[in-house]
Amino acid sequence: MEHGSADHPSTDPRVLYLTRADLESLALGMAQVVDAIDAAFRAKGRGAATMPPKASLHGEAGAFSQVMAAALPDGLGAKWVCLFPANLRRGLPTLHGLLVLSDPETGVPQAVMDAALVTALRTGASAALAARYLGRQDTACIGVLGCGVQGRSSVRALAAVLPALRAVRCHDLRPEAAAALAAELRPELPAVEFRRCDRPAQVCEGAGVVVSAITMSEEAAPPLGAGLLEPGALAVALDYDAAWSSAAMAECDRFVADDTAQALATKAAGVRLAGIPARIHADLGELAAGVKAGRQRPDERIFCMNLGVAIEDVAVGGLAYRRALESGTGTRLPL
Repeated sequence: MEHGSADHPSTDPRVLYLTRADLESLALGMAQVVDAIDAAFRAKGRGAATMPPKASLHGEAGAFSQVMAAALPDGLGAKWVCLFPANLRRGLPTLHGLLVLSDPETGVPQAVMDAALVTALRTGASAALAARYLGRQDTACIGVLGCGVQGRSSVRALAAVLPALRAVRCHDLRPEAAAALAAELRPELPAVEFRRCDRPAQVCEGAGVVVSAITMSEEAAPPLGAGLLEPGALAVALDYDAAWSSAAMAECDRFVADDTAQALATKAAGVRLAGIPARIHADLGELAAGVKAGRQRPDERIFCMNLGVAIEDVAVGGLAYRRALESGTGTRLPL
């Protein structure tokens, strides 16, 4: 197959296919990814983006699949993603997905790409974006509960926006996962000390930002309760309401979401989020656009629930697509 070129997609009848290996070879910098989703949220906050709530299909053993679509001034696309926690026992990845992009001016298909890496990058970057607007910029220690793909991505992203970061406290039900996170990230972040914690609550000790990214379960009670998040700290939940109790969320001074409409639609569906606070003070689009204020006091406890939204996927997918055109990466396929 012929490889991609910098031709405008409207003049080429073929779609660019990008594998996971193709995307990895692009080596997208996390700082660039954070800036890309920041721009996407800013567009949304200004009313320049369209994004309906994601459609979810729920299966057995916590499995679910989702369709996520968004239109930005410079991007148009949709993601099909499947999360099957039971795949761990099968020796398979828990997350699979595809992202499809079209030219926002013509609707001509531009690209089809593996969505696993895009999802990992944008999810970690969303934690960093929350820290950009809601965290303390002198944060020297962060806590991570759940040391899988999203946990590792979050550490990379937070390191890109928190210049004072010097310590990471991490815990996982599987001690080998916490050890693997530290082993993988130490060479990238030599100035940061990685400390493995024996209990979930210990990740909050001294942490200015605490990210949770555990596997969602209907049976297990949230391991993080009230009284753990320190004054001035920011909690970022990437795992819906799996990690934090309702009491822990309620005691925070402000509750923020990545997208208010998505949070309310998810709560209304009745599967998750029944115990979130009644009031959502702001979402990341409003913060990025300056419509609402970010952190207002050094001692504020703030909770940000990032469910993951399609503008992030379209923004990061578009970044990868443009980089692939520049570098000649990928394979052109006929429609």
